[in-house]
Amino acid sequence: QVDDKQHLNTKKQILVNAVSSVIKELVKTPVKASKISQEYDIGLGVISKLERNLVSDIKLSTIWKLANAFDISPLEIIKKTITELPEDFNFYD
Repeated sequence: QVDDKQHLNTKKQILVNAVSSVIKELVKTPVKASKISQEYDIGLGVISKLERNLVSDIKLSTIWKLANAFDISPLEIIKKTITELPEDFNFYD
């Protein structure tokens, strides 16, 4: 069961890495990150950790807020994330 949990944590980290890559691309400058933080009620620390891939998980509400900040749909962030994932990625294989 420890192996299953470790496998799931590894898969979750792959997903978070992909989201982080997308967020890093969307947030081009610290000024923009600061503006996003203030205007969309997203902690600057959260944005910074996402950009540096230092989070272990991400809330859907955070993805939604980021999508609003970038004036794109949350689905667009998810689609961009999928392109960053290994081919045929899933949590349970």
